[in-house]
Amino acid sequence: MIEFLTVVDERRKKIGLKPRADVHRDGDWHETFHCWMIEGEKLFLQLRSATKQDFPSLFDITAAGHLAAGETVRDGVREIQEELGLVLTLEQLTALGVYEDVIETESLRDREFAHTYVYTYAGETFTFESDEVADIVTVDCARFFALMTGEGASVEATSLVSEARYTLTKQDVVPHPDRYFQQVRAGIEEIRS
Repeated sequence: MIEFLTVVDERRKKIGLKPRADVHRDGDWHETFHCWMIEGEKLFLQLRSATKQDFPSLFDITAAGHLAAGETVRDGVREIQEELGLVLTLEQLTALGVYEDVIETESLRDREFAHTYVYTYAGETFTFESDEVADIVTVDCARFFALMTGEGASVEATSLVSEARYTLTKQDVVPHPDRYFQQVRAGIEEIRS
């Protein structure tokens, strides 16, 4: 089944519908939902499945996905349940803002307006489908964002599933722009202050 996305302009005004593959081929702006989970000084990352089309086996935002045509940000919360098995509402999340998230590779021109949120983890049990998420890990929040903005070389991660340990470098993480990571870090720091 073809997934359609709402294409928007640089001011987030809707200008039409397009198949997701075409949006990523043509570099059209579209909207997404991002949710970062924290617990104390820990940040949760997902390890993308090895079978994912884009960025397989890389670490990424705790839960994220595209808003399909006709969906609102409130509908985007479904990504948390689909990827992590947690049933949450938008009211349980803290909004950080809408950030530009542009990733361009040889085969992908992904230009997103990311509706970005934070959830303070409350001890729920993660359950996920292996075709989406291979693992959930925790990292030290400050060290992770230092790594992603060029202030560090690596960060240690611990699996919540197997207690395996990973040493992550920037190459192990989906290549969101430095500015995006800076905005998320600032938002999380503001929540904690």
